[in-house]
Amino acid sequence: MSSSDFIIYVDESGDHSLTSIDENYPVFVLSFCMFEKAQNSAQASRDLQDFKFRWFGHDSFVLHESDIVKRRFPFSFLQFDDIRERFLNDLSAVLEATPMTVIAAVIRK
Repeated sequence: MSSSDFIIYVDESGDHSLTSIDENYPVFVLSFCMFEKAQNSAQASRDLQDFKFRWFGHDSFVLHESDIVKRRFPFSFLQFDDIRERFLNDLSAVLEATPMTVIAAVIRK
């Protein structure tokens, strides 16, 4: 069996139900991030790991968007505006430099 030259990560946002619709977030989003395996292992993984080491001293935390936005542990230090701005700018720079293709589908419920 041959394998692909790509790796794909998939995530969703929102509730998939069409019967219970949150008026504050009436969408369901399905996103795919596609990486060439060689670039993912050579650059993207290294850059993300370096980012985590810079901010946490290790790479075991998951960068979960809702935890970041709500400043829940381990992101409680983001309550300080100047630190939050530096963190988000650093994270944005890492993501902007990451060679990937993003495909997203959005359903407005």
